Amino acid sequence: MTHRGTPQAAEHRDRKGRGLIAVIALIVVLIVVAILVFLFTGNTEESEQPAAEDPQTALADAIEAQVSGSTVEFTPGLVAVEFQVRQGASPSAMILSAQDDTIAVLRAVKGSEWEGTVEMTGLMASVEPVDEETEQEMLRVVYLPETVAQIDPDAVARDDVWEMADERFVGLALTE
Repeated sequence: MTHRGTPQAAEHRDRKGRGLIAVIALIVVLIVVAILVFLFTGNTEESEQPAAEDPQTALADAIEAQVSGSTVEFTPGLVAVEFQVRQGASPSAMILSAQDDTIAVLRAVKGSEWEGTVEMTGLMASVEPVDEETEQEMLRVVYLPETVAQIDPDAVARDDVWEMADERFVGLALTE
């Protein structure tokens, strides 16, 4: 039997102390690992944010949202937009609609990072004599980058928007 205060009791206390130190060291290591994991994986809110959208995709989305039925294609230095000229109750309503769509495209371009040429084509469905529906080009306007830079879509008069184009074709149905 051993009594208190004997050398074996001192060894027993040393083992308890070493065990306590090992537990504390393990807790410290776990805390350090948790901090490192947090720092390297980042905040979950940040990782859930979508990646920045491509500028061309953003412009195409903006145009398609403003001009119903439009299609947008990009080639180096050119964005080509096609839209349907909506037939209205009167010829002047059709003209105003096409002018509004032209201004909406220019507004979307001005609000984007696009710095190239803008080409717009307005198409209208026509019925051929054999009852085949085709699309007829009613409007084609081209704006060079320096012209787009000078136009304020919020201040331009509808009647002037096609006149400001660097190249233009306006079909008879869109003239008064």
